[in-house]
Amino acid sequence: MRHLIAILISVFLIPGTHSQGSNSGQPPNYPGNRAPLTGKTYIELPVGAIRPQGWLKEQLNRMRTGMTGHLDSIYPQVAGQRNGWLGGDGDVWERGPYWIDGLLPLAYIMNDAELKKKVQPWIEWTLASQKPNGYFGPDTDREPEEGLQRNNAHDWWPKMVMLKVMQQYYSATGDKRIIPFMTKYFNYQLKELPNHPLGNWTFWGEQRGGDNLMMVYWLYNITGDPFLLELGELIHKQTFNWTDVFLHQDHLSRQHSLHCVNLGQGFKEPVIYFQQNQNPELLEAVKKAVRDMRNTIGLPIGLWAGDELLRFGNPVQGSELCTAVEMMYSLESIL
Repeated sequence: MRHLIAILISVFLIPGTHSQGSNSGQPPNYPGNRAPLTGKTYIELPVGAIRPQGWLKEQLNRMRTGMTGHLDSIYPQVAGQRNGWLGGDGDVWERGPYWIDGLLPLAYIMNDAELKKKVQPWIEWTLASQKPNGYFGPDTDREPEEGLQRNNAHDWWPKMVMLKVMQQYYSATGDKRIIPFMTKYFNYQLKELPNHPLGNWTFWGEQRGGDNLMMVYWLYNITGDPFLLELGELIHKQTFNWTDVFLHQDHLSRQHSLHCVNLGQGFKEPVIYFQQNQNPELLEAVKKAVRDMRNTIGLPIGLWAGDELLRFGNPVQGSELCTAVEMMYSLESIL
C-alpha cells in the first residue's frame, strides 16, 4: 500500500510542463491544454498506466468478480443483448453506457481479458451506429415496457456518457477510430444544438452539459480544430447556469431546489469552462458553493443530504451513492 501511495503522489506531483500552448511532442492519449485554453496543473495518465496493488487491487478485484463484472448476467433486462446500445429493442438511454463507463476502466486497469471482451461489443456497435451527419447511438423510441427506458433515444444526455466511454477507450488503447468519430459528432452538435438545445428532450443534458464540454476540450487538445472552441461556447451557453446559481441564487439554502446528483455533476462546470474563459467569477462560484454547503445542506461526510432532491443536512438524512461518485469525479476534474 505504501508503494501505491508513493506512486500516486509522484503522479500528482508531475508538473504540467506541457500544459501551456501547443501540445506538440506529447503522447496523443494524454494531452495537456492547447492555447487559448488555460494551462493545466496536472495531466491525467492513460487508463491502465498505473497498476493497483495491495488493498486497492483487492477492492477492484471484488468489483471485477462481483456485480460490476457480471451486470450483464445479473441484470440482463438492462445490461444484456436487448440494450439499445447493442442494437436491441430495450434500453436506449443512460444505463447501458453508465455500466460501460465503469466496466471499461476496470477492464484495462486490471488488464482483464474477459472484461475487455465484454466491453468491446459496446464500442463496436457505437462506432458502427454513426450516421453520415455524425449522429450516433440508438435512434428509435418504442412503446413503454416495465423496467426499461425505451424513449428519448435522441436525448443529448446518454451520448455524453458514451463520449466519456469512448474517450477512456482511446486513452487505454489509442484506437485511431475514436478521433474522427468524435470529430464528426461534435460537428453534428454544432449544427444541431441551435435548433435542438441540450434541454430539448430532457433537462438532464442541460444540467449535465459540463460533461459534454469536457469531451470537447479533450478532443481540441488532440486535434486543435478551431470549431471545437465555438462548440464549447455554445455548450456552456446552453448548460444550466451553475455559476449564477452558486453566486447569486438561493438553491443551496432551499430544500428540494435541485436534483442532488445534478449538483454533483454541475459542480465542475464553471471550472471546466474557466479553461476557455478565464473569468475569475467562475472559480469564485465554486468556492462560494463549498462555503454555503457547509452551512445548509452539507453533512460531515463532505457531501449533502439528498434522495433525488436536496435535503437539509439533518443526521437522519442520507446521501445518494450516485452523488458521491459524481462529486468525486467533479473534484478530480477540477484539479
